[in-house]
Amino acid sequence: MTEAKEDEGGVYNLAPEPPMAVSTAAACATTLTAEKRGAVKSYLTNLGPALREKYGRKRHYSPAQVRETVLERALHVDYICWALVLHCSPPDFESIHAAAGELCDLAAMRAAIGVAFFDGNTAFATPAVVDVIVSGAAEAAASGGIGMTGWLGEVDWPALLDWA
Repeated sequence: MTEAKEDEGGVYNLAPEPPMAVSTAAACATTLTAEKRGAVKSYLTNLGPALREKYGRKRHYSPAQVRETVLERALHVDYICWALVLHCSPPDFESIHAAAGELCDLAAMRAAIGVAFFDGNTAFATPAVVDVIVSGAAEAAASGGIGMTGWLGEVDWPALLDWA
């Protein structure tokens, strides 16, 4: 009598994971309502430092890391696509949406974030924003204690950090 190995099937096989959920197309619309703007702000000021603390400084995090950290921090999950725009690579963003059968416009979403938080600059770099927040330089910039150059100097730090 031959026994089946556990890894060859049967009750021990795991079901394939469903594709990661993404926001609805309406949530990805580039008009930033007050609620959506607040969610995006929290993805910059709360999620960014949390990802760095948990996974180290990276240019991009995986969609699974972003989603897990959004859930752990109890951040607004309805707009998770905006977190993916900020913290994942463009190919990961596109791949997640293709797997979910959703089409979201990455460039338009970045443009909306640029207008809302970076004086229209769409070439902003999320890791640089997180660097400033984590280092405490945002507080100094907001109080006028230090001058920043380039697009970081155009950030409305008091508004981004709720000091306005």
